[in-house]
Amino acid sequence: SPRPGSPHSSGRAAGRAARRATGRASPRGGILASMPVHTHAEATAFERALRALGGTRPGSWFFSHTLHRLDRVSARWAPDRPLISQVLSGLPVGMLTTTGAKSGLPRPVPLVIVPLDGGWAVIASSFGRARHPAWRANLLAHPTATLELDGRTHPVRARLTHGEERAAILRSAMAFYRGYAAYARRASQREIDIFGLRPVSQFEQR
Repeated sequence: SPRPGSPHSSGRAAGRAARRATGRASPRGGILASMPVHTHAEATAFERALRALGGTRPGSWFFSHTLHRLDRVSARWAPDRPLISQVLSGLPVGMLTTTGAKSGLPRPVPLVIVPLDGGWAVIASSFGRARHPAWRANLLAHPTATLELDGRTHPVRARLTHGEERAAILRSAMAFYRGYAAYARRASQREIDIFGLRPVSQFEQR
């Protein structure tokens, strides 16, 4: 284990402090207690390099054409294990299944997940492309979806965030993936929407 005061130990401590500062502790009930969330300071050199590549135009093009295919294969063959993109990057990744806005069919898509108190958030960045991702229109038309995380399936309800709530979620996301800043610059002609996801059970208890 790292010696106290070593650079590695200091980086881990800084990461834990960033996690507390952004309010990304495990949600109520331990929903994400086992889900790894490595801030930039906590990430390994390989994870940081992979994340940095993802923010570039060539990296975004490559990952947007490959990762979702790899994740779907890993979800099919190892449903109780983290998705391959999560294993490689150290980012929290889940499989969000929406209902097609036009087709009405299930549409699964792997996404980076932002842990929140009592729920999650997803960011419709689409790797900084000019057009919104298809799952955004699906959530606007059909807010109820399912979110698979580390082998557990959570029925959720989506809600578009605005103002300070949206800004706070983006700050939390930036603590572990800085590529969102590059995506926002490249997609400056549109606002990148952010959806909060709450377990359906929370609404049923009211």
